[in-house]
Amino acid sequence: QLLRAHVDRAPQITPEFGMEMAHSLLGVLVAFLHSFQRKVERFLEAPGEATPPDGATGRAIALVNCCPPFRTFAERLAQFGHPESEEPRRQAHAALDKVTRLCNHVLTQRLFEDLKPYFNKLMKRKWLTSSDAFDTIVMLITSFTQKLRPLRPEPYQVLVSEVHRRVLIEYVRPLLQVRLVCTSAKMRARVAARLGDEARQLRELFSRLDSASPWLDSVVPRLRELLVLEDTAALQMEVGVLVRDFPDVRRKHVAAVLDVRGLRGQAARQEILGVVQDLEQSEAEPGLPRQRAFFSELAVAREVRCLPFHLPRLARLSRLRLRRPHPQRPGQAR
Repeated sequence: QLLRAHVDRAPQITPEFGMEMAHSLLGVLVAFLHSFQRKVERFLEAPGEATPPDGATGRAIALVNCCPPFRTFAERLAQFGHPESEEPRRQAHAALDKVTRLCNHVLTQRLFEDLKPYFNKLMKRKWLTSSDAFDTIVMLITSFTQKLRPLRPEPYQVLVSEVHRRVLIEYVRPLLQVRLVCTSAKMRARVAARLGDEARQLRELFSRLDSASPWLDSVVPRLRELLVLEDTAALQMEVGVLVRDFPDVRRKHVAAVLDVRGLRGQAARQEILGVVQDLEQSEAEPGLPRQRAFFSELAVAREVRCLPFHLPRLARLSRLRLRRPHPQRPGQAR
């Protein structure tokens, strides 16, 4: 209120004085916001505790709700047009972004701890026959977002978009861990059908929650297509679309999906993986902002080479090779 009073009165003297006053007050606001950021960091800390203490959710919501008025006022001060206002304006937004991330971490920490056991059940054989784990994930997310009603629209959108991104990352992670390898076209069809159905449910869920990140909705359908397409040229085209939509995808990610698919032919694999080869080797690829990063946050184990033998059969062949041949008796037919 004190800063606003000066901003309102100064231009009445002269426009130039109003501009200088606005620039000075922007510096005062930046100093205050840096102090606010440090206080928030200390206030939200819970040393030695795995989850936020009781009451942390309400405190985090109250603190993050302070950010939109501060951001609006910083913009108003910068709009007076002082030539040196851009840097303090940037500093003000950076401090408020940090406060928003700190509060969002507190708000979502317990949610993702609760979700973790159910994500661990995905992409296994039982997942093909039971939707219990996925249904629980949807229920927990829905219940969590009901607690966010006191949030102002701006921090709510930032939070829901980040939850949307992290949920999709945790959903795709077990697929890229190759927990499941399709041994037949029928099994591939079942896996693809389940992925398609759950992708639809996630899209509808985050649409209802007004997520501002609809670009995430295509990731699972794109990966699903890599399981159902039969023609190598069609698979190459689909990989090209995946790279266009998600520039941080790498060869190892596509290779993991091909492992899930059970694609054993090395010639076909190399043709498909060649689409992302240039991107992976490019040193000049600009880094994506964190809110647009996806595959770069997904570690993949070393590439699995799918063998044409089942492991029990391979073990029997190894034992046969190690066994010494018996000398033939005289006269025995060769």
